[in-house]
Amino acid sequence: MKRILIVILFQASLITVGFSQSRGGNPKFDPDTNPYEKIIKDPEPGKRTAKFFMNFSQPLVLRDYFDASPCNDYVNLSNVRIKQFNEFVDAFLKGGTDAKQMAKAENDFKKKGIKSQLEDIDYHIGFIEKQGTFANDANTPIENLLCRAKGSLQAIKSTVTYLEAIKKLFPTVEGLDEAIEKGKNTILAYPDNKSLLAIINKHRQ
Repeated sequence: MKRILIVILFQASLITVGFSQSRGGNPKFDPDTNPYEKIIKDPEPGKRTAKFFMNFSQPLVLRDYFDASPCNDYVNLSNVRIKQFNEFVDAFLKGGTDAKQMAKAENDFKKKGIKSQLEDIDYHIGFIEKQGTFANDANTPIENLLCRAKGSLQAIKSTVTYLEAIKKLFPTVEGLDEAIEKGKNTILAYPDNKSLLAIINKHRQ
């Protein structure tokens, strides 16, 4: 009996540790943690530029966690990451950069283009517009559908932020203005919960 009790307590402790690591114990869930803080402090332009581009990707949104209410903490967290990302890019531009690495990066961005970012925007626009039409949506709490829509809206905000950063760095990359405008128009179309609920309720009638 004592042995069984020890096993149960051990398993419970593992569950508790796992939960804390997946939430508050993990820095990616902590809005007070800045993932960019130490990246570009190296005064040597070559190392500084290399570190920047190694970490130059869209701000984290944790999209998979927008599946159920409440999700405002995740909205706030993604907004914090977007703000931190913008500060990261601005700080980089104010410091020393390596001309050769910048030229190579610009060439890479021109070759790659922004097709994948535009596809992401289109996907999330479609996902928002279809909330309330998927199988089982009629039986899903409307608060959960709202969170799903919010998740896609935050994903669009992240993509737009990333595209605007590319424009700051390499304004000659084709298609930036059109993609940014498309994303911003969507953000403007859904400024609050009421606007998102309107499209969900329309489909659930």
